[in-house]
Amino acid sequence: MEVQTTATRSYRCFYTPKDALGHLTPSDTGALPFVQVLAATAEHAQHSARHVTGCPVAEVVRIED
Repeated sequence: MEVQTTATRSYRCFYTPKDALGHLTPSDTGALPFVQVLAATAEHAQHSARHVTGCPVAEVVRIED
């Protein structure tokens, strides 16, 4: 049996929030809200952020340790 280890890294995922009707509501200031997640890759982080927020993810940035 092979044990596979995955390194997890911190990612900051910026997303565009939605209003109560589900329409995208860009910020007045231009700054996007973000969530921070642990994931093996940026793609996994994007999927996790989408799952957590329910909103489209605009950008994923890896946070260096």
